[in-house]
Amino acid sequence: MSLTATAVEGLSALSGRLDSVIKDVFDPMHLSGVGTYWKVMLVSLLVHVAVFWAAPIVTKLVMPRVYGQMSDSDKRSWSVCIVSLLHSVYDSAFIIAFFNDPSLNMDKMGGYNEQFEYLLATAMGYYIWDLSICLSDYSNYGIMYLIHGGLGVFGLFVLTSRQLQFYAIPYLLPELSSVFLNIRHLLKYAGKANSLAYKVNFALFLAAFISIRVGFEAYHSYYLALNVYRGDTGDVFYPFAVYFAILGITLTTLNLIWLRQILNAAYYTFFAGSKKKRGGQARKEE
Repeated sequence: MSLTATAVEGLSALSGRLDSVIKDVFDPMHLSGVGTYWKVMLVSLLVHVAVFWAAPIVTKLVMPRVYGQMSDSDKRSWSVCIVSLLHSVYDSAFIIAFFNDPSLNMDKMGGYNEQFEYLLATAMGYYIWDLSICLSDYSNYGIMYLIHGGLGVFGLFVLTSRQLQFYAIPYLLPELSSVFLNIRHLLKYAGKANSLAYKVNFALFLAAFISIRVGFEAYHSYYLALNVYRGDTGDVFYPFAVYFAILGITLTTLNLIWLRQILNAAYYTFFAGSKKKRGGQARKEE
């Protein structure tokens, strides 16, 4: 037997043992998705790590002057935004594709779609990576992002376990607003914070944030909490239904906190600069 064949056989045996161990640990916790999709999640994580490390190399080749003017911290943030942008485009695209899927919408507690579940598993790598970024750079991100990331990771473990899949739609559709958020950050790091493109993108971000995060997501969070309070949770493992109700309330609270910061940023983006310009012009005329 060749060395390659031996290595493949050894990896296969190791994978089988890991399958058994992971299922023994997570299946009794009603988290069968971990045992089913842990390889998919691992590959997803490695892909996101690879993109993070490749982003500086590609940027240096494509935008050498812009990248060279960034500070070390901005260069790291740039790479984080590249990964987040690609993920938010991917995430929001498949969520929109399943927006009106009858297998999910007809039974909001127990609705199930195998293809949708697999796509959710492929997205898990990002949330694990994002949580690691929040932990490694806690001083920059803070407790709110850490809570948001941790809740998201466990939430996807539940969603890939044939439970509450419908709620991936209102809870992950907000990634559409993150597309514009990440573009905003990239424009800022590229020195385009005063450009028309920056302002148009910010307006789109604000509209998406209010309509999706503060509107659509909060609406479904409220009715999920109401159903949990009434005990109308079908065959779903009840503690997970409670968790998702708390998750919805927490996300809505965080979104309202962030909305205040966003509105403040919007004021400086659209109005403060023009007022300063008018003030400078008035002084010049005097």
